[in-house]
Amino acid sequence: MSALKIESLEFLILECDPVVPEWRPLRHMREYPGSHNVRFTHRPFEGDGIRLDPMPGFAAFMRIGTSQNVETVGLFAVGWSRAQLEWDCRVFKSQWAPELVGVDALDREYTWQKMWMARRYFHMPSVAPLALIDELLWDLAGLRAGLPVHRLIGGFRDRVPAYLTETAVSFEDCLKSAERALREGFRGFKDHSILGIRQNLELATELRALVGDDYPLMHDAVQQYSVDDAIRVGRALEDLDYLWMEEPLQEYDIAGMKRLCDALDLPILVLESIPGAPFLNVPYLAAGAGDIMRQTGLGITGQLKLARLAESFGMNCHGGNPHVVAAIRNDDWWEVAAWPSTAPDRALRAAFGDLLRDTHRVEDGYLRVAQDPGLGRKVDWQAIRSRTIAVL
Repeated sequence: MSALKIESLEFLILECDPVVPEWRPLRHMREYPGSHNVRFTHRPFEGDGIRLDPMPGFAAFMRIGTSQNVETVGLFAVGWSRAQLEWDCRVFKSQWAPELVGVDALDREYTWQKMWMARRYFHMPSVAPLALIDELLWDLAGLRAGLPVHRLIGGFRDRVPAYLTETAVSFEDCLKSAERALREGFRGFKDHSILGIRQNLELATELRALVGDDYPLMHDAVQQYSVDDAIRVGRALEDLDYLWMEEPLQEYDIAGMKRLCDALDLPILVLESIPGAPFLNVPYLAAGAGDIMRQTGLGITGQLKLARLAESFGMNCHGGNPHVVAAIRNDDWWEVAAWPSTAPDRALRAAFGDLLRDTHRVEDGYLRVAQDPGLGRKVDWQAIRSRTIAVL
């Protein structure tokens, strides 16, 4: 196959009609209920949040052009200030255009290794733009080959069982969400209950009674327990036939994770919040400090590395890009949030959402993965170009 040289890295600045800036935080902090030692967890936010008068919004789309007239585009950032958005794009382009232009877009591993080291050398505050670049390179390869990315990787399935996951809501609201999961055909349900050990276990008992003996249930503890607490909760969840307990401890505690995994038959899902995958996962895997890995790899390429690493230890690796989940054997589930986006820029992203649309869909309790070439998105190039007010 001939080279697919990257010829350009551009940023398209778009403007939308006035949008209402609004945001409501998800959580407050609080002391953990029923604990003899002062430690902290969270509770649902109370209050109105922020809501301002409508104002114009702006978006920056990253476009990569190639020598074969194959192009791709992704949403780089949104903002209320055009000047700030353009500055951020210029800063990123000045750093990254020399690293990408002239490189074969098919050499994804080469580019991934360069980006991995650049996280440190460029003092990057976020790796999200690098993940976007990796995903766009996979998109180019899929478009060139006429295959969806999951088939390009190798292909394993085109649908994945989906479960509904609820955030830290009240006892009653969590039960209502579980009823919704049943009603809408989801294949499982996960809570994020932070009501304290006693109420968490009462909720788990009621959830099991509500959904029946055979319905998969999971508990995401969001680092709220001590090791002894987690063992106590885990043993109760074993009796209730839960599928796993997720992130029960602060994740620096490798020794505590191992002690917990050794004490329980219930699988423990770990490593959602510490960056560094796949390489950070190695000491946890070697120590037996986890039974399921949370997918946090950098881009599609990094996610494949972590999934293969976990597979070599006989473990599942849960989450990530739909194309990765569809292309591997060792992830049994797709997670669907029961709540809308909580990002402060959600109104702006929604204003530009019709320009790039995923064709993955959840129906009949399954994620059905996109079958169109590349990432499988519907890109409205005509609308993007007609709404572009500047090209950087």
